[in-house]
Formats: sequence, structure tokens, C-alpha cells
Amino acid sequence: MLSSLWSLAAAASFSLMAAIVKLSSGEFGSLELVFYRSVFGMVLMMFLAASQHGSMRTEHFREHMIRSGLGVLSVALWFFTLRDMTLSTNMTLIYTTPLFMAANFIVLAKMKHERAPWAMVASILVGFIGITLILRPEFHEKDFIPGLVCLFISAIDLLVYWQMQKMGKLGEPSWRIVFYFSLLGAIFSFIGQWVFSDGFHYPSPHGALCILGIGVFATLGQIFMTRAYAYGNLLLSSCLGFSAIPFSAIFGYFIFDDPITVMSLIAMSLVLASGVAASVTTKKMEATLVHGKKG
Repeated sequence: MLSSLWSLAAAASFSLMAAIVKLSSGEFGSLELVFYRSVFGMVLMMFLAASQHGSMRTEHFREHMIRSGLGVLSVALWFFTLRDMTLSTNMTLIYTTPLFMAANFIVLAKMKHERAPWAMVASILVGFIGITLILRPEFHEKDFIPGLVCLFISAIDLLVYWQMQKMGKLGEPSWRIVFYFSLLGAIFSFIGQWVFSDGFHYPSPHGALCILGIGVFATLGQIFMTRAYAYGNLLLSSCLGFSAIPFSAIFGYFIFDDPITVMSLIAMSLVLASGVAASVTTKKMEATLVHGKKG
């Protein structure tokens, strides 16, 4: 059940990163922030590898490029959709990845003539209802194309999660997976910042602190998420990923004085309940598998 803790830690880290991005609003462009956080991640992963006497050389370079390429494509398309949609609608559609994951497992179970993990699917549906009540998306005619792109991003993220689990089975350490993703992200954002924007800006003391905070929490989030998906249960990790939304609401309340309504509290309770139910279900499934092997 260690994957539960990794998933929650990833959600908290990404939520803190988002809060710091908001604090730095107006001083940096989106691609500029991606570049800084990617470079920070590369440097930190190299130090981590050195501390463990590890190397960035790998026999699975192709697998790294698939994971990193899909991840960078996902980020690039996400920036495109943010221009034309409200954040609440955008994030609701982005968080449909666990629904794709649940549908994927149902299809796989049917193909193998096995029982589908309906309890986990139910937990994911409850969690999605919870974040929808928190975000309260509004759909308009102009949202059709970017909305389809958001669903495509969710499908890409599903492929990313499967790829990370494949790499975990190949024995690739999480720090190497994060390093190559950060490397490709740094190259993409560096080129994009010069092509689509006006280059890089000299950060103020406040901006430098924000860059440091974004780099720390983005990198930690990537490490935790990679460990959760590469070595843990995919459905459980997907369901617990919903907790990023309640975390964001809580951080928003304490940092930005954002209000938390009664409906938000009810919705957070649904997300919490879905996470607990998914964790209990996973524990029972793992215990059954262990008992079956012993028998």
C-alpha cells in the first residue's frame, strides 16, 4: 500500500507547485516556468543518481523517449487548451484520465474473461463526481474543440502511466525516468520560449524564490508520481490522483484566502471516501493474490 502514500505525496506536491505558480503570476511565461522546473529536475536527478552511484546511461533509451515524448506532448497541448477555456472546465476534463483507466481495465478484464474491478471503478466514479462538484465546470459552444483536445490529453496521460509501469518492470529507477522527462521538457520549453514568446526574463528576488519552490515541488511530484505508477497499482494511483483538487482548495484557503463552501466540503468528502474505498479494495485484492499464491 506504499503506492497510496506516493500518490498522495505527488498530489500534495503538484498542488503546492500550482500555488507557487500562482504567486509568481505575471513575472514569467508558462514555457519559461516549464524550462526552469525542468532544468531544476535534471540537476537534482543527477545529484540523486551520483549519491546512489547510479548512471543516466540506460539500455531502454527508446522507452524513455516514448514516456518523455508523450509527457511533453501532453504539456504542450494543455497550454493550448488553457488559452480558450476556463480553468475549472479545463481541469475537469483533464482529470478524466482515471475514467479512461477504469474503462481500460474493464475492457482488459472482458478480453481475459475475468471479473472487472467494479469496486475500483465505482471509487473512481465517486472521486470524479467529487472533483466536478468542487470545480463546477461550465461548458459552452466554444469549448468543443479544446474540450476534445483535453480528452485527447487524458488519453495520452493514460499511455504515459502504462509506459511508466512498463519501465518500472524493466527495473528503471524513478530518478532516471524523471531525468529524461525533464531533459526533453527543458529542450522543448527553451525552444518554445524563444519561438512563441519574447525570450527569458531576469528574475526578481521574489521570482527566484518562486522558481526554486516550483522546481522543488514539481520535481518531488514527478518522483512520487513515477514511483506510484511505475511500481504501484494503476487504478489506485489514478483514483488517489483526484486528491490534488482538494489539496489545491485547502492550500488556496490558507495562502490566498479562497473561500471553501459547504458544497466544496461535501465534494472533498466524496474524494476522500473514494480514496479510502480504493485503498481498502486494493489491499483486499493484494491479500487475495498473496493467499492464492500460498495456496
